[in-house]
Amino acid sequence: MISVASLKGGVGKTTTAIHIAAHLALAGQRVLLADGDRIRTATAWARGGNLPFPVLPITALARGVSQYDAVVMDTEGGVENGKLVEYAQSSDLIVLPTSPDINGLDGASQTAEVLRAGGVPSTQSAALLTMVRPGGMKDINARRGLQEMGLPVLKASVRISEAFRDASNGAVLVRDVKSDVAPKCWRDYQDVTAELIARITGRIA
Repeated sequence: MISVASLKGGVGKTTTAIHIAAHLALAGQRVLLADGDRIRTATAWARGGNLPFPVLPITALARGVSQYDAVVMDTEGGVENGKLVEYAQSSDLIVLPTSPDINGLDGASQTAEVLRAGGVPSTQSAALLTMVRPGGMKDINARRGLQEMGLPVLKASVRISEAFRDASNGAVLVRDVKSDVAPKCWRDYQDVTAELIARITGRIA
């Protein structure tokens, strides 16, 4: 199971969960996205019928998910410390999206402290930089700051683009948005998903 969590809102948590699940599903896996967010953004996104996987409430996990090859969990926004640790401990990997600004990095710092205090090994989590301007110094500095906090950081990152907002509003994947940048946004999450699989299967520190 891959959980996607953040102590800060507006960093692309649900967008990340949706697109990781999509890449896994399109690679031939039977995928469930478990929607644990209070406002059910992933569930609303799925109502358009354009996602290649089902989205069910998090309570579906209690009924057993043996028919699925992979589960991606979109956790609640501003998750409580205890639940954050539980998600990390019960997941193969917990992904922590963070924007490369002071608010995002502050949230990442708090997250790192919670996970350390909960005894979660560093190999169990990975920060993902979202809303990045490719080639910008802010991305480089944010990556360095996260590493100094002791958080493993994915090499892949996700660019900032209105295409993601258009995808959410249209209840489609970003690859289905008609814009020049949408294919690049889609490839960003392709790289993210490939790296996550490599970390889970190879336990890359």
